[in-house]
Amino acid sequence: MSPSTCHGPDGVDLSREEAWVLHAAVLDHVERTVEAGRSPDRGVAILKRIEACEPLDPADRAIVRDALATYLPDAPERDRASARAILAALDGQASSSQ
Repeated sequence: MSPSTCHGPDGVDLSREEAWVLHAAVLDHVERTVEAGRSPDRGVAILKRIEACEPLDPADRAIVRDALATYLPDAPERDRASARAILAALDGQASSSQ
């Protein structure tokens, strides 16, 4: 049996490219948090969950949405469609769980 491939957090179906964009957006969030003099612990924990293919709780998803929304305007052109797709996937996940 071949190992399953993980592209981002459990419950959010992402392509490899989208997973990289998600990682970049959350890493950018962590860097901005540090620059603001705040603890990056929550963002780092979210990055670890994303990398380990673990699910994100509602608070994690809110932080990820904020990170993507902040990343999107200044993101490289190649990342923008993926960032929008991830936001749509997260919004769809939130809608289906209500």
